[in-house]
Amino acid sequence: MYNVSNIIQVKKGFVDALVGRFEHATNVQKFDGFRGMEVMVTIQNGDYDEVTILTRWDKKEDFTNWTKSDDFKRGHSGANARPDFILNNKVVTYDVRVSKEPEAATK
Repeated sequence: MYNVSNIIQVKKGFVDALVGRFEHATNVQKFDGFRGMEVMVTIQNGDYDEVTILTRWDKKEDFTNWTKSDDFKRGHSGANARPDFILNNKVVTYDVRVSKEPEAATK
């Protein structure tokens, strides 16, 4: 499995504006190799807040294909281009070595 986090610093008060952009995003869910996405918020005490987008993929190539797709490009251009309330971002990739799922409940 391959995970990617996009850690995004936003101006104070703009967390919901960024999170809202992901609530209605559905194209990624149909993409080959996509395993899931979480949008997490860290409220900082400093000058900015932070939103982390974690996506899970079967393999690195699936993520790479997504970033080269027309759906990805549409989602990151025009009216969907980077808004001015985003201060900075950092993308971190992970090669998952161990993953645990809950055990099925037994009766």
